[in-house]
Amino acid sequence: MTTFANKPKRHYWRWVVALLLAPIVFWYVATPQVSFHFSDKGQGRLGYILNVQHDISKGEIYPGEATGGAGHIFPNNQFFMEFNWNNGGVSHCIRVKPKWPNTDVYIGADGAIDSRTDSNVIEACGALPK
Repeated sequence: MTTFANKPKRHYWRWVVALLLAPIVFWYVATPQVSFHFSDKGQGRLGYILNVQHDISKGEIYPGEATGGAGHIFPNNQFFMEFNWNNGGVSHCIRVKPKWPNTDVYIGADGAIDSRTDSNVIEACGALPK
């Protein structure tokens, strides 16, 4: 008669699953996120175009809402993240340098960048990096 009481339990499958999931978790945790917050006191909708290294998304947010995207884990000198928006007929454009783990950009009620935004992570749009 064999008994399993004295044999050590081997749970190799747990390690295999952990090793398979580790890169996905790392990628999710290590990617810097950028959030664009529209003031609660804003008027009307804010239409935007978010361009992350030629990966373009368009949409609109309303007062009190936010949108955003992920940067790159290992950005090179040519990396860029541009945010173009239009509010009340006035167009704006900034370039963001995401910092880990989160970068918050605040847009005021008038559609301009709010003073709560860290000026070290944004700059005015210009020519794309070469």
